[in-house]
Amino acid sequence: MEYTNLGRLDIQVSRICFGCWQAHGWDKSDDQNFTRLVREALDGGITFFDTAEAYGNGHSEKLLGVALSGVRQDAVIASKFPFHKAKPAQIRSSLESTLRNLKTDYLDLYQQHWPPKSPPLEDSIAELEKLRDEGKIRAVGVSNWMEPEWEEFGAPGRIETLQPCYSLLWRSIERTVLPLCKKHNIAVIPYSPLCQGILAGRFTDLEDIPNDPRKQNRLLKEDVFPEVQKVLAVIDEISKRVSRPWSAVALRWLLDREGVTSVIAGVTASEQLNSNFKALGWKLTEEDFRALDEISWPLSKDLKPHDSLWNWHPKN
Repeated sequence: MEYTNLGRLDIQVSRICFGCWQAHGWDKSDDQNFTRLVREALDGGITFFDTAEAYGNGHSEKLLGVALSGVRQDAVIASKFPFHKAKPAQIRSSLESTLRNLKTDYLDLYQQHWPPKSPPLEDSIAELEKLRDEGKIRAVGVSNWMEPEWEEFGAPGRIETLQPCYSLLWRSIERTVLPLCKKHNIAVIPYSPLCQGILAGRFTDLEDIPNDPRKQNRLLKEDVFPEVQKVLAVIDEISKRVSRPWSAVALRWLLDREGVTSVIAGVTASEQLNSNFKALGWKLTEEDFRALDEISWPLSKDLKPHDSLWNWHPKN
């Protein structure tokens, strides 16, 4: 396992973070399997776990709390409050519920899940800072903030982590947001680094897509998928040369990107977890890194700040 600090904080995390969205509402969601995989991940060196109130209305948090029972001290836990509960009193109430679900008296990282239309971002961040000062959380984070949010807030140094959608197939943060985070030493922890399984080679045919949130993935549409397949062809070529699975190549590309702290990858099987582990302990050659850069950028070059992987954003 590779480890690093969470941005400028004295909190060490594994460079692969166990994502917990798949605990509820996915084709292969299964409570017992999820808790087993959490312990398997911990045994493999993963210490960082990311969940959210929105994942099954707290169900994911509850399962993670069960899975980490007795080993809470070995884990760094992140969760998120919903965009429609962004008023200070609502944030505080959401955190108390999250702490109960996770069976813990503090949270390592608490994040605004999506930027709301109201209240002002200042109100939400100020409340998170109060919670940090009270010892209820250790770090203040945001998710899905793009240029408009950073411009509105105007004080990036007060934010400690950013969780963006970021992968070979979704690179809009590279224009200005990633450089801003690097300048202020804000930890960047990308979600959907495998673009919901596309970069792991799970969908060679659009008919293979299960009836879960991936049905809404805008890259799994007939008019876009041929462009995606061009990226997959290059991944396949590199994968064969380095004798590692597609997922390891795609994750390594992110891990090698300057400014990226840890990548959030969800799994539903031990085989997927083991494939992700193979992203560690090596680096892409400059030639392979550049080849992936060049073939994938056309898919992201026209993305607008509030475009999302699912054609949904609370501000649209």
